[in-house]
Amino acid sequence: MNTNFKEIEKERLPTLYEVLIQKTSVPVDLWTFYTYLSQYPYAINYLDFWIDLMAHTRLCKDYVSMVRQSLIDESHENEDIQSVTTSVLMNTLMEGDEPRENGGNKVSRILEEWRRSSQPGGGGVVGEINISNGNLSHLMDEFLQAKDNNTTANTPYISTKQLMNNAIHLIRTYIESDTKSERYLSNIPDTLRQELICAVIKDGKYDPELFHELKDITYQFLEIDCFPKFLSQVALHNLHDEISNWRFHRGDREKNNNNQYIGSRTPFSNYTILSRTIFGLIWLGIGFWIGYTLIFLNYSRAIRVVTVVPFALGIYYIICGLYQVDIIYTWFGVTQRIMYGELEEFQETNKDGSDKIPWILSIFGGRNRLICIDHVFIKRLLLRRGMWCCLIVAILTACLTVIFSCVPGKRL
Repeated sequence: MNTNFKEIEKERLPTLYEVLIQKTSVPVDLWTFYTYLSQYPYAINYLDFWIDLMAHTRLCKDYVSMVRQSLIDESHENEDIQSVTTSVLMNTLMEGDEPRENGGNKVSRILEEWRRSSQPGGGGVVGEINISNGNLSHLMDEFLQAKDNNTTANTPYISTKQLMNNAIHLIRTYIESDTKSERYLSNIPDTLRQELICAVIKDGKYDPELFHELKDITYQFLEIDCFPKFLSQVALHNLHDEISNWRFHRGDREKNNNNQYIGSRTPFSNYTILSRTIFGLIWLGIGFWIGYTLIFLNYSRAIRVVTVVPFALGIYYIICGLYQVDIIYTWFGVTQRIMYGELEEFQETNKDGSDKIPWILSIFGGRNRLICIDHVFIKRLLLRRGMWCCLIVAILTACLTVIFSCVPGKRL
């Protein structure tokens, strides 16, 4: 599967789903997508919700798997338990039956309820079982805790209380009120919002399927409004102005009352596009000044060819700034990361990558923000754009050099 995906990755840009499941490589990985959206506070809230919901879903699946495996281990002689599917098991945990007898083996009672709910003629479907959620949940927690105490495995113990707390956290953080949380999701239908609050807070449900409709809304928003902009930024350009790091350091600043900016101190790294354009205009102005000076001092055409140097530098920087593509970066297969590389979040991931960056590139904006492009298709795409920009630079430089070299000189 990984081999096939690597081959597919060479032929096209990634999809949002591939990014979310962390199948893609730099610079279209999930962390880059996250840092890109951090400059849009309302947009990144949806990605935060998606990540938290997937974590909640995985925790629920792990809980179900743990319950099922524990029951299988406890009841090797009972073959019917093998037919209990994960979906039926989760439904039973949410709407489970309360055991009618007070004594006996708890495992046997749970198996009896699951067996009755899963067999066609064994007492009806799960939805017809009218029993409280809490008693069965407590029963399962007691059973799993006892099982965990008697085993030497390193598998962490998960309780329904943890699942409930996770569901409440999702409601409090993203759905309930914008005054209580900065990560409140806007533009959600009020009916859906009230249904989720009622189901989790009042009814005590924590099934991930409760959030299915909101998950679809979140995915569509990310896919339609956010992901195309992200791809156009990182797949077609290798120069990026450094984005604000407010989301990653605001807590520390509030705690320490320190507003010191954390980031690169070179203008080529902070304001890549603007600084290169201004630097190019300066070199272009120097080229014009040298050219007119040599013309009006009546120097020979051979000497006036020296204007090729300032013209080439000026046009190079201007074209790089306008197209947001550094030609030399495309030759080495590197790009600028969206956020500064000396932040603590990047220090570990940047150790290996910085060693691969040639030292000569430090004069074009520093090495701390540079990373190697691992995505083959994007590397080829940027190389083609770099060659196109190089052609433009060569043509414009040649035109200006020929004009200032061939025009007749006249000493004033």
